[in-house]
Amino acid sequence: MRDRGGGVNRPGARRALVLLFACLLALAGLTACSSSDDPREDAPPIEGTGVRWVSGANGNFPKDILPWGEWTGRPVDLAMVFTNRDDWQNIVSPAWPLNAFTPDQFPGKLSIAQPMWPKGGDENACVAGEYDRYWAEFGRNLVKYGRPDAIVRLGWEFNGEWFHWYPRNVETWKECYRRTVRAIRSTAPDVLIDWTMTMHRDTLPKSSTSVWDAYPGDEYVDIIGIDSYDMWPAAPTKKLWDRQCNMASGLCTVIKVARERGKRFSVPEWGVVSAEGGGGDNPFYIEKMYETFRANADILAYEVYYNNSEPENVRSSLHDPVLNPKSSKRYLELFGAR
Repeated sequence: MRDRGGGVNRPGARRALVLLFACLLALAGLTACSSSDDPREDAPPIEGTGVRWVSGANGNFPKDILPWGEWTGRPVDLAMVFTNRDDWQNIVSPAWPLNAFTPDQFPGKLSIAQPMWPKGGDENACVAGEYDRYWAEFGRNLVKYGRPDAIVRLGWEFNGEWFHWYPRNVETWKECYRRTVRAIRSTAPDVLIDWTMTMHRDTLPKSSTSVWDAYPGDEYVDIIGIDSYDMWPAAPTKKLWDRQCNMASGLCTVIKVARERGKRFSVPEWGVVSAEGGGGDNPFYIEKMYETFRANADILAYEVYYNNSEPENVRSSLHDPVLNPKSSKRYLELFGAR
């Protein structure tokens, strides 16, 4: 679906997925053919009080991230980056992103999305210990480049089939996850592990297994995360927002479970979606995300608006370029400097 760093599925394939999900969601009662509901349903407009939590930006280098802070009028607290996931050298090497995000070049926090294995790997080889040395090397590089407390989004969006590390056998996958965490912590004990699902995918790919059955255990998770975009289903009204937010793989559920487990939660990627399957330029979505962050700031580890304008990606961009002008305006009103 959203293969950051490598494009997305072909448009034809994505269109077929959109139609399939639309049908399934309609049958489940999660979407409506049309709605005349006012987005707020007579609720007063949300008033902004600024951002009092860790708020980040995405980009390949600090020079790509810092303009977000200039636009919002507040510092970028965290950089959210992706490694190249084709082979082990790219996954664990300091050449990217560690040498570009040393503390002297970017003083904020660092969140790194890491696959559980490169193309051609699998969870069985992982459990057999074949990957331990690579992850230990990755931990050493975190320490070497001044990021011993980096946030690692290990196996992010594992409940979608667009990345090759989704679980084939959930018990084997969980043991792989645990083994990988132990290997990283063996050389970088202060690292923070962010177990990140994608929104609106209640079951694991090609199975009826609940997304929560893939939770590896509290000992191996510091942050429970969710990438939450306004799509499949979109949320143009409060009724639809409440429905999708309270799905098993919805933002509200993630927050609830994080509280129950004594964990923090994160939203490493979020945004409006002007691509197929999305809610378009939807300032109401911006409002609801802000309201949710503000209400749960006590356990919010960090959040990152994913500013994207690539033709075959989510096209969420609010700044440079402005693809969603109403949402852009509302974001500044709520998330801008106060």
